[in-house]
Amino acid sequence: MTRFIAVTSGKGGVGKSNFVLNVAIGLAAMESSVLILDADLGLANLDVLLGIRPHRTLEDVVLGRAGLQDIIVRTDYRVGLIPGSSGTQDMADLGREQIGNLLHAVREVTKDTDFLLIDTASGISANVVAFLMAVPEVILGVSEEPTSLTDAYALIKILKRNGYEGRISMFASQARNSTAGHAIYKKISSAAQRFLDLQVEFLGSVYSDDKLPKAVKDQVPAIVRYPTSDIARCYRVVALTLLGQKSVGADLEKLLSRLVAMLMKGGRAKAMRAVSHNGEVLPRALEKTFQDILDEQRKTRILMERLLTAIEEGRGTSLFRKGSSA
Repeated sequence: MTRFIAVTSGKGGVGKSNFVLNVAIGLAAMESSVLILDADLGLANLDVLLGIRPHRTLEDVVLGRAGLQDIIVRTDYRVGLIPGSSGTQDMADLGREQIGNLLHAVREVTKDTDFLLIDTASGISANVVAFLMAVPEVILGVSEEPTSLTDAYALIKILKRNGYEGRISMFASQARNSTAGHAIYKKISSAAQRFLDLQVEFLGSVYSDDKLPKAVKDQVPAIVRYPTSDIARCYRVVALTLLGQKSVGADLEKLLSRLVAMLMKGGRAKAMRAVSHNGEVLPRALEKTFQDILDEQRKTRILMERLLTAIEEGRGTSLFRKGSSA
């Protein structure tokens, strides 16, 4: 069964697109079939990160010039890309029926795929929330900046208010180290648990690493360009964590029907003011529970990192090959 996962952020600039691309390649290297959908419908950039120029994009699908299957780009990284359109205002403002039809088409082309990772736009626009409501799993990128923390909590709150029942996970972006990453997670998870009665899972930290901007400049994914770097290891640990999760059982037909109904009625996602959660003190018992969970996750990730290092030393880095577009 395909796992449909939307990756988003309340605030831009947290490395969301690089996360989608590099984790997808990590999953593919572990024998999973993976497609990525660039759903930032007006400012798509996954093709730029890959250094390719697609002949056709989602704009051609929306305008009836091609089918969704026709525009998929097969890369040498064993990941398929459904490219979005960049610099097109009409794509950023797709009609409600068009979004519904697009998601139905996506479901059809992913029948034999293990993972579909959807790179959405940042923020809490009606279209972004509509995409998130239509998938059973959402991953949120959060950095330690106060605006990123506040916007991430606001987005989680909006999903909760709109009746989202799927899995919400997060990754700590641009973290200095594992401890700093867990601190970011703790702020979000504690607030979500206390004020929303909602559990947010932690996928891991993506460290701040000067290898990432170099890889972006070279238009080669960091996990391929610098396979032994700290940030490449972070992406692989996240991929392993995803593989270790149980798939979320969801009635995709019901989710899509609800999405289309919401869009066709012209309904907006229920919005609300962002509420700061900084400075809130949790009861001692709850605080200890969170600390125990974080300690266990830290130990697990250390073991996974050691395992990955052993595998790399034994097999080299031949899993990753510099690729080109199909």
